Amino acid sequence: MRHNLFVPVLVAILLSACSSQPADPPDLQLTTQERETLAAARQPESWFVSHLKGPREKVDGDLLNPKMQYVLETFSRPSSTPEAEQEERAAFATEEGRRAARASVDRRWTINAKLTADMASVEDRRIPGRDAEIPVRIYRPKSAGEGTLPVLVYFHGGGYIFGSIAAVDRQVRLIANEAEVIVVSVDYRLAPEHPYPAPQNDAEDAYLWVRDNAASFGGDVARIGVGGDSAGGQLATVISYRQLQAKRPLPLYQLLYYPAVHTRQNDRSYELFGVGYGLDRSFVDLVVAMAFPDPAVRDGDDAIPFNATSLAGMPATILAAAGYDPLRSSGRALARKLEKDGVSVIYLNFSSLTHSFLNWSGVIDDADKAATLTARLFGQAIRSRAAQLAETEGGS
Repeated sequence: MRHNLFVPVLVAILLSACSSQPADPPDLQLTTQERETLAAARQPESWFVSHLKGPREKVDGDLLNPKMQYVLETFSRPSSTPEAEQEERAAFATEEGRRAARASVDRRWTINAKLTADMASVEDRRIPGRDAEIPVRIYRPKSAGEGTLPVLVYFHGGGYIFGSIAAVDRQVRLIANEAEVIVVSVDYRLAPEHPYPAPQNDAEDAYLWVRDNAASFGGDVARIGVGGDSAGGQLATVISYRQLQAKRPLPLYQLLYYPAVHTRQNDRSYELFGVGYGLDRSFVDLVVAMAFPDPAVRDGDDAIPFNATSLAGMPATILAAAGYDPLRSSGRALARKLEKDGVSVIYLNFSSLTHSFLNWSGVIDDADKAATLTARLFGQAIRSRAAQLAETEGGS
């Protein structure tokens, strides 16, 4: 199976009979096929276990979630071929192809993610950036009540070439609800139209705008964190590293989901999961070529903070990894480097899941639990961190 952008992952589940169909969610009108596929995907895990072609897959002592194993078994796992790579490149070779691919991802990520409680408010704004205006969406949860709240500036994944605030709308709502924080979701520019440093500049400009304007939407400037998934996790670390280098106020906390750490593919996780687990080597090659077309910048600290000699002084971090993810090893390496350099790190490995598990919270119980746990933990951690720092400053 190639990357989720090019394979309608759950269509195979339609081979099973399913009598019940969910009603259309309030934020999306489903097609008949989407409705049937979603209903089938929501069957209990026991059904998928009983329909596996072989025994439960186990790597490093960890069992793969049976729903994901069923999908991976149903779709063959071909090695990356020149034909497959050409197909992937062709999808992004034209404006029409990019638009279609991105729209497909936006819809699929929405359908498979969990629909949570309504927000107290959702506001779209266009904020100033150094190169162009940046669309953002600001979420305030009802459960948090009145008063100022911590803020999470969030960056979606998608390999720098797809994804949007629409694609992660449900995922961000879940984080806002469970963490009880305001989330500012950022629609940064995408490659190949806008390669490095455009996404990184947009990310930093959005963070700086939030610092200057948090009070305008009920945010607490003393409790601002940054976060994101996959490529968005890398953008969050770039923001923090740039503030550190410039001696400006840093984010108080980082929330990183299976972050892109570096551009190399030479560790054990790539050997285990580099083909057939939703994020293939060929797709990563495509992403790197489009997002970082100049090879000279791929080892620079600004593009890849992991390559810096030291990460001392970076914000406290929650790093959530997936067990069946080619980025697992690099995520653990980042956590270890932060710890070695004196940064407080909470590292969580959700061993049964694959890359991009946030996008499966509506159909896979393990993904829902992982998303909920990490969001709640972030809400507690950023509040605790702020209180600790305030106590330290008060006693000095």
